[in-house]
Amino acid sequence: MSSTTASPTPSEDPDQDLKTDTNPSTTGTGLSLTDCPPIFVLPTHIDIEALHQAEETLSQHGARLTYDVAEATLILGKVGQKKRAALELRSRGVWTEEVEGIPASQPTQQSGLPAKRRRIGNARDEPAADEIYLSTDDEGQEDGARGKRPTAHLEHPQRSKSKRDRMTSVSGLFGKEDGVIRVVRLDWLMQCVETQMLIPLDPFVVYRARKIEQPATKDDKEAANSQAILDRAKQDAAFKVPYPPSRNRLDGHASHHPPPKLYRQTTSENEEAEPLPPPPGWVRDRVMYACMRSTFLNTPNLGFIDQLIKIRTIRELNLDEIGVRAYSTAIAAIAAYPYEIQRGNQILSLPGCDVKIANLFVEFKASESGTLSAADALGTDPDLRTLHTFYNIWGVGSKTARDFYYARQWRDLDDIVAFGWNSLSRVQQIGVKYYDEFLLDIPRFEVEAIGKIICQHANSSSVRPNAQYDGHGVECIIVGSYRRGKPVSHDVDIILSHRNETVTHNLVVDVVASLESEGWITHTLALHQTTSNRNQQTLPYRGDNDDRNHFDSLDKALVVWQTPKDKLDPNKKDNPHRRVDIIISPWRTVGCAVLGWSGDTTFERDLRRYAKKAHGWKFNSSGVRERITGGQVIDLEAGGETWQDRERMVMEGLGVGWRPPTERCTR
Repeated sequence: MSSTTASPTPSEDPDQDLKTDTNPSTTGTGLSLTDCPPIFVLPTHIDIEALHQAEETLSQHGARLTYDVAEATLILGKVGQKKRAALELRSRGVWTEEVEGIPASQPTQQSGLPAKRRRIGNARDEPAADEIYLSTDDEGQEDGARGKRPTAHLEHPQRSKSKRDRMTSVSGLFGKEDGVIRVVRLDWLMQCVETQMLIPLDPFVVYRARKIEQPATKDDKEAANSQAILDRAKQDAAFKVPYPPSRNRLDGHASHHPPPKLYRQTTSENEEAEPLPPPPGWVRDRVMYACMRSTFLNTPNLGFIDQLIKIRTIRELNLDEIGVRAYSTAIAAIAAYPYEIQRGNQILSLPGCDVKIANLFVEFKASESGTLSAADALGTDPDLRTLHTFYNIWGVGSKTARDFYYARQWRDLDDIVAFGWNSLSRVQQIGVKYYDEFLLDIPRFEVEAIGKIICQHANSSSVRPNAQYDGHGVECIIVGSYRRGKPVSHDVDIILSHRNETVTHNLVVDVVASLESEGWITHTLALHQTTSNRNQQTLPYRGDNDDRNHFDSLDKALVVWQTPKDKLDPNKKDNPHRRVDIIISPWRTVGCAVLGWSGDTTFERDLRRYAKKAHGWKFNSSGVRERITGGQVIDLEAGGETWQDRERMVMEGLGVGWRPPTERCTR
């Protein structure tokens, strides 16, 4: 049974939603982390959703969040021992030595033990009831399902001090120890947010250290001696030492170009004198979710975005999930910015963009070719170039591409065919066979023609002879990049739905069979009947394991399409194979299906994150479910007359506000 939850009343002004943070834990509070040193969140022992939440919390409270550990002096994480903290830093290229002084905190508690409590203040000034809850037992809970914690009586009735008097000063927290790195348990941030005041760091510090040079190996010392001799010879011939080679830290690829200067050193006085355009509301209010701001296809900063997308692809090929997410967040913010970016402080003002992105922009502006050295590696580095080729095979992801290259030692598609053809799955074999054709662009007129043919077959007498009884029939909705307005697509995504659920039951099987009989479909890569197998009821939320699956449970067929020769336009010489996805949605959740298949990847990712954070719901293309109270279905589109009405009702019910698909181009 579906249960209906009243949807929030949408703002009459769609842009108003961009200025409102509905997270109750961060709205209208006095906690400010703006004066804290740069903060890095260690991903060790933290799942991706918890990492998202920690970084969002830091950004919402004004912290200087960085994705480069070398830039940070305050590092938060679930690390409980000094040796482990030093190892985590060293594994990321930061060598340190411990600084003696204030003792670090004890290791974090093991789960199942009683939560520790610590008194704030001393016995003479503070009442015994003033305690802070330091347990980390509920860190793994859902964002929307906060665990019950003991209530800390932080304000005694007789206390008359103001909040400003109670808050610990930033200078008192971090002192004046220049260059000191602190690895601090994530509990500190949780307690600061819970109490809305800066909590002293000392009880949470695991490791205090200073950076040191990486210890030299024997080979390094010999190389250094040789280099010293060469340097002295060069100094005799010139009055200055040549610039030493450097290593690009962004992606681990060698670069012999001088590193770009920091943004603040490259801005001229004339540029600073030019006024910047007024920031959009989402910039001013630090709106972190890409689904709550408009992003158009044509952006004035497309050249820079294309370079960042290449770097993101490199991160994906290297299995750097954290880096992929960080670059996706920055790319989405830059794509939404409506003005041409002229200097670095415009980058720094965007939520999700840090100093690293600003420095990349400086390099991009200084480059005569409008490129980035880190992005060039995708085409110049032989390893990355081959990995990218394998990654572009349909049915092959980044892990499989690396297995092909490193484990099986294949170097091109010919190697796959010659040495590993029988070890490939059927889908991968088809991906290799039609590799070049699947990479071809599909123009809009061809997408429309494919959609028209599928719709005709869905309403044909051999498939659903009585579908037209309601005056609508089986409705065909072209989604994906076509609906976002792109001039070309790489595949075709089509949703079929009907107001009568008996019509959509097992429709995917009958449509595919009809298209195959006439030769339109040459191969069926995958066929799912998950919805039909459960009588088209929305699948309830099943807990943490269900949350890891971001894909929907709709009936769908992933097929290879080719126009039959007898139906080919005589003026058309080629007849390439195309990738087509046919999705079947029951009418009750067609709004969710259309919404879930119409946005770019980061837009859809943030829809899921926002639904979880703001409401404790799980959203995907097959519906909205409650995470806490038994996984009940949330019906946000009841009463919608058309699929367009229902899509709008879902967006407004989620609280993100309506924006057309042409404004969901986050890339």
